[in-house]
Amino acid sequence: MAWRFVLTTCLAWSFARGQSTTGLPPELVWLRQIEHEEFEPAVGKQIRHAYDQLRNQPQSTEAAGKLGMILQCYGKYELAEACYRRALGLKPDAFRWAYYLGNVEAWIGKTRDAIGDIQRALKIDETYTPARVRLAELLFETGDMDQSRQAFEAALRRDARLASAYFGLGRVLGARGDWLQAVESFRRACDLAPRYAAAHYALAMAYKKLGDPAKMREHLEIYGRVKESPQPAEDPLMNEVKSLYMGGLSQFAKASGLMREGKTKEAIAEFESAVRVNPRMVMAHVDLIALYGKLGQIQQAEEHYRSATALDPGWGEAYYNWGLILLRQHQTDDAITAFSEALRVNPYYADAHIQLGALLDETARSKGAQRHFRLALDDNPASREARFLLGRSLIRTGEFNEAIAQLSKTIDVDDEKTAVCMQTLAVAHQRAGNLNPALHFLELARDRARARKMDQLAAQLQEQLDQVSKEALAR
Repeated sequence: MAWRFVLTTCLAWSFARGQSTTGLPPELVWLRQIEHEEFEPAVGKQIRHAYDQLRNQPQSTEAAGKLGMILQCYGKYELAEACYRRALGLKPDAFRWAYYLGNVEAWIGKTRDAIGDIQRALKIDETYTPARVRLAELLFETGDMDQSRQAFEAALRRDARLASAYFGLGRVLGARGDWLQAVESFRRACDLAPRYAAAHYALAMAYKKLGDPAKMREHLEIYGRVKESPQPAEDPLMNEVKSLYMGGLSQFAKASGLMREGKTKEAIAEFESAVRVNPRMVMAHVDLIALYGKLGQIQQAEEHYRSATALDPGWGEAYYNWGLILLRQHQTDDAITAFSEALRVNPYYADAHIQLGALLDETARSKGAQRHFRLALDDNPASREARFLLGRSLIRTGEFNEAIAQLSKTIDVDDEKTAVCMQTLAVAHQRAGNLNPALHFLELARDRARARKMDQLAAQLQEQLDQVSKEALAR
């Protein structure tokens, strides 16, 4: 009698914005180590997503390495180091993780370790010349000029167009007092990368050493014009790390605030602005699915769903938010598929378990539904909705005692849902033959409904109360 009302109450129109997770093996980096950091919303969400991927695939070297790359991108080098070590432990012959490990070790002052790991990387793949340049730079920092020069020259023999290698070689030559050769090396760097600010400044100082003030001033002037320019991007692997930086963060942060305030249209405008700046910002596409869904603008929501899943099919929230839209469109089978896909991506997604379980229960697949409700409770024992839906499903399958146990834990909170929870608990007692408790909870539910002006529900509860009272008298 009240099942449809109960179902509608439980399938609240609440979209996903991220999932908290627990349970990583102890050797993996723990998210709490970075939770105190003040990241913008997009960055925090990006890190949580990569962390969830690693949690779901703890033996995946790619998942461990990807989390390391993201942490490296935002300067969390110690945490990135742990991830790269994890990746290498899983795949010791992986060049990129050894190379990345060497770089983050260098940035936290472990220069000798960094040299060793980059040398290890070059043994795996000697053809990656940017690694030779990085090795040469580190050798220079330790004062090993002979080895540094050899490494720079080895890089240039493989690729004579590396401006960074000519710049580094010029520094070695200058440190040895060979300013004529240093000038030639710095000049080659400037020719290859005309906006290479550090090379122009070094060339100016070399000309100063040679007593050529005109050339010194010329390159100092160039340096002044280009000093804000980025240095040459000659390292594809490091460029991959930099590409993970989430541009459009200011728009995303503003949109997130507007979304929290319930200003849907204003939030959409800011999120759209963010994806114009950075079309690869998956989190913005995910939130736009939710916002357009709330406005009933299904075509726009679907466009962002397609964009999000094409950019990264590993975002469970994209499938979840799209599943809620399909649910509203009464496309039950498609919604089940979407929630199932969200769970394939993230098996610990409690909300997706709840929504999928509710749909399975509604379509007479109660045992499957109960499994999903229990999984939701495993991940989030405090989920009142999962416990309520499990209790309701157990009534349907005749497991009244467990239903009572589950539903009894849903009535402690006093809110607009409490009357429905009490009503369902009363039904469980009635089906179990416990008529006095059934009457007690129906009375409580009716009084709560009246107090909250829920007149239709109060009338329904009074009818149930009269029916159960007659049944009790007939005994």
